[in-house]
Amino acid sequence: MRFLYWIISIPLAVLIAVFAVSNRALVTISLWPLPFEIDLPLFLPIMVALLIGLGIGFAFEWLLQGKHRRAARRMDSELKRIKTDDTTPSTPNTDQKAIGQS
Repeated sequence: MRFLYWIISIPLAVLIAVFAVSNRALVTISLWPLPFEIDLPLFLPIMVALLIGLGIGFAFEWLLQGKHRRAARRMDSELKRIKTDDTTPSTPNTDQKAIGQS
C-alpha cells in the first residue's frame, strides 16, 4: 500500500510544481462590492480554490462517516467489556459463603 502511495504522490507533486512554475503571470483579484484589488500569480488563486474545495470535501466526508466511527467505538467498548467479563475469575458470593459456614 505504501508503494502505491508513492507511485501516485510523486507524479502528482511534480505536476503541481510544474503548474506553479509555468503559471506565474499576475492576475488581478477583486471582490466586486468591495473596493479591494490584489495582484497575485495565477497559480496562487487556483491552488487556494483547490485547497478550499479539498477541505470542504474532507469535512463533508468526515461528517458522513461519523455514524460509522461512533458504531465502531461502541462495538470496541462492548468487545473490551465482554473480554474483561470473560477473563475475570468467578469468585463465590460472600452470602453463599456465610450460608455454607452456618
